[in-house]
Amino acid sequence: MKKFSLPPPWRLKGRGYILLYRFSEKFVQTHCVLPKDISFFGGFGSVMIVQYHYSNAGPYDELLFIPGKVELTKMVFNSIGHTISKIYVSTEISKISGRENWGIPKELAHFYWERVSSKREIIKIGVNKSIFFEIDISHQTWFFPISMDFLPFRLMQYKDNQVFITKFEGFGKATLASVKMIDVIPEYFPPVRKPLIAFYIDSFELQFPQPIIKNL
Repeated sequence: MKKFSLPPPWRLKGRGYILLYRFSEKFVQTHCVLPKDISFFGGFGSVMIVQYHYSNAGPYDELLFIPGKVELTKMVFNSIGHTISKIYVSTEISKISGRENWGIPKELAHFYWERVSSKREIIKIGVNKSIFFEIDISHQTWFFPISMDFLPFRLMQYKDNQVFITKFEGFGKATLASVKMIDVIPEYFPPVRKPLIAFYIDSFELQFPQPIIKNL
């Protein structure tokens, strides 16, 4: 069967967790696979664990790692933004579409969500029969509105000597989250530990537009 992708724009709805970090340059150089034309610039990095209830590609789950801000050294225009250096999703169509549409290097994994209580859950993510990421996380019951206008997030992905630049929009409601335990196998994902701060985002909507694509 011929593989195909679903073109942008995409509209997504779901919920998930955002874990914020300040990674050192040594950590990024040791545990992140960045293309040769991308250099680490610092700032806040993150891990996101997301459950999309709706998307153009149907429901799927996602785990991603953003080291922080990066700079594309070959560019003559504004070359600083964020990049997703490692990402897993639960469906083939999401993997193919993410790679083709936005240059996002998606890989396949299995996701297991165990609801412990109304505000606590254990999430396990694995490939084949090996669990490489496990987190025990809980969240508060009060929420505040959040918009991507508050977080000017410019995604820059490098693929086949091209850079895909995407400025997406979104909104939802957020609350503080607390990580009780996190365990990672470095062979599959950067070995993060407890974050500086974490958030639970519920009832969010995202718009992923057609990216700007520039040749390098």
